[in-house]
Amino acid sequence: MKKIVVLLTISVMLSFIYCGQKDDRARLRKLQAEQQKLSAEIKALKNKLSKSGQTDVGEQHLYVDVKAVEEMPFHHYINVQGTVESDNNILIPAQSSGVVKRIHVKEGDNVRKDQLLAELDGAIIQKGLEEIRVNLELARTVYQRQSRLWEKGIGSEVQYLQVKTNKEALEKRLAATEEQYKLTKIIAPISGSVDEILIKAGEAVAAGFGTIRVVNLSDMKITAQLSEEYIRQLKVGNPVEVELPVVNNTFRSRIVAVSQVIDPRDRTFPIDVAFPARADDIQPNILAVLTINDYSNPSATTVPVNVVQKTEESHFLFIAKPSTADASQPWTVEKKTVRIGKTWENRVEILAGLQAGEYIIVRGFQDLADGQKVQINTIK
Repeated sequence: MKKIVVLLTISVMLSFIYCGQKDDRARLRKLQAEQQKLSAEIKALKNKLSKSGQTDVGEQHLYVDVKAVEEMPFHHYINVQGTVESDNNILIPAQSSGVVKRIHVKEGDNVRKDQLLAELDGAIIQKGLEEIRVNLELARTVYQRQSRLWEKGIGSEVQYLQVKTNKEALEKRLAATEEQYKLTKIIAPISGSVDEILIKAGEAVAAGFGTIRVVNLSDMKITAQLSEEYIRQLKVGNPVEVELPVVNNTFRSRIVAVSQVIDPRDRTFPIDVAFPARADDIQPNILAVLTINDYSNPSATTVPVNVVQKTEESHFLFIAKPSTADASQPWTVEKKTVRIGKTWENRVEILAGLQAGEYIIVRGFQDLADGQKVQINTIK
């Protein structure tokens, strides 16, 4: 009996719930129909007011910030890393093979041009020189005597020519041997300081082996490799800002050489940047960061880069125009297709599609539509 009572109770409750849900669905359909009717009436009234030039006083317009477009100087730069180099950074090679006999300098010494820095063992060549000099002295004496006899008509011409030829051959041999002996000397080709010594006394070196490096810091430059895409943009004279992070030094300079040959291995080309006349605290091969001015327009139309939006085919931005003579009334949004140029930092150059004096929307432009009415706030 109890089970029957419980089942009847549950059945009554489900009936009430079902009836309540049915009433709610009916009410929802009624309200939706009323909403559609009201929306249609509101839209019709807005269109009527718009055609008559009136504004709906109850309508709330979106507020946006606008800024007048002005022409101003625009500069574009290229950032690249370079290296400080010296044209007078010479690793002197050994000009002949032999054993290092003596080194006359040490690292850090200042040397002058043509100073003897080191020498190889040239004892054998030196002995050959002594022998040639003795023979040459005898040949010259014989030649002098034979010449005097020949002038007096004594002796044959063959004897005279033999003596003369022997003397001249020994003179040439002496000159050649002296030049060979000079090759055992390592001489400074420039004035500067000894930066590195790669040989030791008693070691054997081969001809062509680097021995001593001499550096002159009075003639330095900065070299850098740039992508081939910039080869038409960079010219001799382009201004450059140079930063040397290692020594915390910054200065302004200019490009002094631009190669017109592209390296096929990495598709780059080198440039040279002038260096101050003297910089005692700067060493070759340190890192330089270059900021190169490759483009300038003294009267460019530029806008913040974030206001320019992009589609698959073009770039555009939004401007605002007064709807009436009363600037306090809502303005009209206009979508402008533009052609952009170069970008630097947070500014982009507009090459076409925008005129000075127009008001671009710089804040609140994300969800705008062409023809929309907005309230403006002009910023400087």
